[in-house]
Amino acid sequence: MKKITLYTWPTCPYCNRAKQDLEKAGYEYNDINIYGNDEMKQKLTDATGQSTVPYIFLDNKLLGGYNDLHNAMTTGRFDEMMGRE
Repeated sequence: MKKITLYTWPTCPYCNRAKQDLEKAGYEYNDINIYGNDEMKQKLTDATGQSTVPYIFLDNKLLGGYNDLHNAMTTGRFDEMMGRE
């Protein structure tokens, strides 16, 4: 199974929804709090072109933000991407 990594802010409602959705579906993830870490946030923005949290990675490949995760989960594509049938 792929490793899920989230870069989040604790005050971000989309970050919290992403974590709740993953937990509800039974997925484990690594949550990295980047709140107040402007250097890390800028590095992520520069590397991905995405300017908002959460940044959601599967095996170090950007899935996207919350909407991308939600869409993938509601269509069943996320389970396929993670190797679940």
